[in-house]
Amino acid sequence: MELFLHSWRFLRYEVTKNTTWYCVSVRTKSDQETLVEFTKGLQSNEVAKTINDILEAISEINIPAEQDLESYLGLNEEVESGSNIAAALSAVRTVISQLNALVHNLPLCAYLSGKFPATIDLYANINRGLFASDRSPEDFGNAAYIAVSKGFKVIKCAPFDEIQHPNPEDITSALRQGVARLMAVRGKVGPEVEILVDCHGRFDKYSSRVVAELISPIGIGWFEEPLDPIEFSPELAELARDIDLPISGGEAGYGQPFFNSLVKLNSVQTIMPDIKYCGGVEEAVRIANSAMKSRVGFSPHCPSGPISLLASAHVCASLDERVILEHAVEEFEYRHEFIDPFEVIRNGQLRMPDGAGLGADLNPESLKKYGEYFTL
Repeated sequence: MELFLHSWRFLRYEVTKNTTWYCVSVRTKSDQETLVEFTKGLQSNEVAKTINDILEAISEINIPAEQDLESYLGLNEEVESGSNIAAALSAVRTVISQLNALVHNLPLCAYLSGKFPATIDLYANINRGLFASDRSPEDFGNAAYIAVSKGFKVIKCAPFDEIQHPNPEDITSALRQGVARLMAVRGKVGPEVEILVDCHGRFDKYSSRVVAELISPIGIGWFEEPLDPIEFSPELAELARDIDLPISGGEAGYGQPFFNSLVKLNSVQTIMPDIKYCGGVEEAVRIANSAMKSRVGFSPHCPSGPISLLASAHVCASLDERVILEHAVEEFEYRHEFIDPFEVIRNGQLRMPDGAGLGADLNPESLKKYGEYFTL
């Protein structure tokens, strides 16, 4: 079926002083309309401009298949992971996938694989909710306790975010506060709850080993990006051989070849593509299936808004194995109102809406209260 673009609009929600969600709403000439989040921090406006350029470039033709978009645009060189063009391509590729799901009158996950589960398992990322706190060990412990009281069985935090490159010479002393935060979390949630540690690539080859040694006795489910996997994938592979903690990562990576390289090097035991940066929802499914064939875990990176969470959940729903998806908890009290029907999260699970495409649309009342359309 031919599919032609009609129009598109950009919108943003300033939900906290630290977080603004950016989305693009795209409509076809045959009246399909879908919404995609493309948030990329301070670079989001630049990503929006590139999305606009891409949409203009394909506006006069039958929309290409999402995997053909790069070649249609004449992007003959490999797209750089972490770049604004990677984020823009990812957004437009997801737009194309979601519009095709609407054309076929199928939920996105059913369009991707024919499956439609009722719920998706989530883990609680407490990091963003802690931005408004002093980040004391007590704050970390209390945030984790609240998440567990709401039914989450897996908690993720970033206890070392004050550490910068180059790392301090006395790295053990610099790590004390972060270790105290993790111990407070463990003390509050008990021994049965899994704790994941996100390092945001803040360490080097030496300090990564020191961190691993200090936190291992606390009982850690995974050690996320102690080194940036885009720049240091061989060093990560070396680290993975030397420590007992399983390593995860890849949140800023673009394209299946990048993730295949992580798998081939044994750099990570769990890959974490983000649909906003990895090439979109269909590419995420290809990445997941390829990794799982090599017995490498898959868990999408998603500390984002309801639209990105729902699209990521459709990716999870399309897989043969049940996987766990990231969710940023306690960041914005009214986040569930962003979409219609409202986002429903209970007992650590996201309930999937059953409509075509994403199964949810923008809630116009929420836009009036918290958001705005913007021009480039």
